[in-house]
Amino acid sequence: MEESSFNSYDLSDLSRSIYKSGGINLSITTDFEKMRISALTKAAEISPLVTEVTIGPRSPKQKEKSKINQELSPDTKEMFNLLEDKLGEDLRYTLILKKYENELKETSENLVKNLIENMVTTYSETMKKYVKKHNEECKRKLLDLRAKKLQMAKLLRDNDNVLVLEKAKLDEKQCEMINQQTLDNMNRMLEEQKKAAIVDSHLKISMHYNEISNVANSEPLANEILEKYIQSINTVIANINSLMTLCKTGPITDKEVKQSQVLAANLENLKNKFLDEVEKFKEEIRFKKQKEQELLLEKQKEEQVKQKQLEEKQAQELKAAEVAKIQQAVLDQAKRAQSMFYSEKNYTYYMELRDFLDKYENSYKDLLQDNNCKKFRFDCQKAVNTPVNALSSVSGVHMRDKFDKLSKLLKGERVQVLDTFVTATQHPQGLPYCTALLAKKIVRQGDLLVSSNPDAAFPLAAVTVALWSQFPEFGKLLEAYFHRFCPYLVPMLLPQKEGQTDKEFYISRGYTYNDEDVVEKQDKFLRRMSGIFRLRCAMWITSTPRFLNVSNPNGMGFSWRWLASFINLKPEPDISATLLHDFFIVCGAQFLKLYGKQCVKIIKLLSTEYLSILQNIDEGGPKTRLEVFLQNVIKSGHIEPPSGILPPNIW
Repeated sequence: MEESSFNSYDLSDLSRSIYKSGGINLSITTDFEKMRISALTKAAEISPLVTEVTIGPRSPKQKEKSKINQELSPDTKEMFNLLEDKLGEDLRYTLILKKYENELKETSENLVKNLIENMVTTYSETMKKYVKKHNEECKRKLLDLRAKKLQMAKLLRDNDNVLVLEKAKLDEKQCEMINQQTLDNMNRMLEEQKKAAIVDSHLKISMHYNEISNVANSEPLANEILEKYIQSINTVIANINSLMTLCKTGPITDKEVKQSQVLAANLENLKNKFLDEVEKFKEEIRFKKQKEQELLLEKQKEEQVKQKQLEEKQAQELKAAEVAKIQQAVLDQAKRAQSMFYSEKNYTYYMELRDFLDKYENSYKDLLQDNNCKKFRFDCQKAVNTPVNALSSVSGVHMRDKFDKLSKLLKGERVQVLDTFVTATQHPQGLPYCTALLAKKIVRQGDLLVSSNPDAAFPLAAVTVALWSQFPEFGKLLEAYFHRFCPYLVPMLLPQKEGQTDKEFYISRGYTYNDEDVVEKQDKFLRRMSGIFRLRCAMWITSTPRFLNVSNPNGMGFSWRWLASFINLKPEPDISATLLHDFFIVCGAQFLKLYGKQCVKIIKLLSTEYLSILQNIDEGGPKTRLEVFLQNVIKSGHIEPPSGILPPNIW
């Protein structure tokens, strides 16, 4: 709602209208009328005594003046010429004086306008007295007229004088004209008084409306409360605008004046209710936040202690188990003659996550199908996309800000995105919708962003791991979406089943089709898979921020598990070499630092036995890059940290 929606009525226009109409300068008009009557009266008195023309070229005075001019001497004429020049100079000064008088008049008009605004409040009583006085005067004149008519009628009956009757009719007609003029003036002044009352109501409504707008603009929480009153406020504004339009175009009755006063009172009541509710709502929010913060702090302290103890125990057990498993996998790799597409354990976990994701997406199906919730869905998408798209490694403060916004959104708290406030719990299915939306958005960033800008994986991974540590369900959804978009993260290399079309087979491997139903090219497919996989690798090596005081819930131990499973699968052209190269580029430095000799053994195994198998099926660039990388690591015994990795303790 904007102030421009008002059809504002210029008070100065009304003041000028009243001024020009003569409603305020009634005494001036009366004085001029008296002066005119006085002049005509005196002219009538001297008319019998004047027999000649008194002014103009034909007057005796003018003729006498002309005769005298002819008789004057040259010196006398020169004196008269000087006198005429003097009069011309006086005329010039008179014109200048007239100019300044006009400017003074304009200034006076501005002062009069200000006076009118102050006089409007007292104008009503003055007009009532004036109307009462004129009514009494009209009654008195009417009684006098009736008495004269009776007298003249009597004279007419007595004398049968036609002149007396005509004079009575003329007097009656003149009296009617005077009464009609008086009545017209009274009606006009009453009309202006009514318009002034409506303008006064309009000014009050404008002040109330501006006060409401200022509160709504300065208090973001007030916008929700304002929604309840906006229809009533708009109705008041529309009605007062109609009355203001009527002031300019048509006559005004007491009904309209009363209506304008009622509208002003209604808006004042709405304003008072609105301000009371805003204060009450702010107080409730402050109290609620204080309580929630106290409970959250207590809960976090307890959970941190338990989580830390559990994670330390699990990390020790997991590290020992994974080291043993990797060593066994390396020893068994060369002995395997039968190709494997996936392990039973990994496939079972993949199916579990797939069923979980299907069930979770069905939980907010009604929200997606409800057309009345389009704006809510759009706001939720903005609340997810805006911080994720803006995320970068510019500073720890920047990353913390984006984490806080997304964390509040997943908690169901109120979040501001640009000029919009979003609360996921406004809809019963809003929270699961936002959680799934965020998980899917992050995985898609690997496809859309990291594939072309690998350094962007690290700030995104840092915020994602921090959210995973606080919202386990979000982490499970994230893993399910990773498996859906990049099945090599399971890892699994599903073979083409009997009766399965080529399109179904390629889609199960992670390929996409365009609108013309053509499968994407191999280089684009490898670039997309690399982007998603690099984001997952960045999450494995990422540390959680200091302010959370928890460890990575999906750290390096899971990278060991993936590597062990992947090298047990039958190597495939392009994709196998691409993913292994990406793994060591992103995780290699941390992998070597953490596992030392075991890491060196795996690299040697890959550079000999794995590459010898790959040599028979792959002669492309990915295999060559992997081979060169492994040889350099074996020679130097060192792996460089990945480009773009975040500094330690950045947040």
